[in-house]
Amino acid sequence: MIPLRALIIDDEPMARELIENHCKSAGIAVIASCKNAVDAFQILHEQEPDVMFLDIQMPGITGLNFLRSLKSPPKVIFTTAYQEHAVVAFELEAVDYLVKPITYERFMKAVQRLGTGVVEARAAALPIAPVITSIFLKVNRRLVQVELADILFFESLGDYVKVFTTTGVLVCYSTLNKLTALLPEEQFQRVHRSYLIPLKRIRFMEGNFVKIGDTDIPIGQTYKDSLNKRLNLKSDD
Repeated sequence: MIPLRALIIDDEPMARELIENHCKSAGIAVIASCKNAVDAFQILHEQEPDVMFLDIQMPGITGLNFLRSLKSPPKVIFTTAYQEHAVVAFELEAVDYLVKPITYERFMKAVQRLGTGVVEARAAALPIAPVITSIFLKVNRRLVQVELADILFFESLGDYVKVFTTTGVLVCYSTLNKLTALLPEEQFQRVHRSYLIPLKRIRFMEGNFVKIGDTDIPIGQTYKDSLNKRLNLKSDD
């Protein structure tokens, strides 16, 4: 049986830990536990939980406003210390509204209201891979959406990455390893420990460089064989 996948969002560490423990006892897989809505938004861009356990009063974006901002949110169970938001929560089609402190028995009643439909729907959709056309990058504490078609190349700056696009340059808080895992493998290629490129942007390759626009991108010896194979496959097509 495929387990439920949960995302926990709460600014209080002890509250997150309690829900994590309840999930573990119930056999629910926690894909991430976030302290704010910004981090949760990034997780939702990368993964698809079946249910969110969502706090209401959080710094920055409240749980209610966060839910309103999502176009296709997963099922939501609110977890809060305040009773007065219940009416609004159910207007937003929440599955349940749990008031802290949350006992395991009350937690399980909320989970049972989810039914089996969410898991069955995910299981039926497993063979279909999502088409990724954009990614969200953390730039100056904001999540900025970048279209894959606009990306020229990425350059590593340690714990940051410089993103060169057709509209300008961004500096995001990430690493090339994380971006490589996030981006579609068939479209992007690591060519150097400091560079990640979209294959379609290569104008030509000469010696130990590839040309993207007017920029010469170095090819690391470790990555050269892999790049050659990718280009051969591309040229055969």
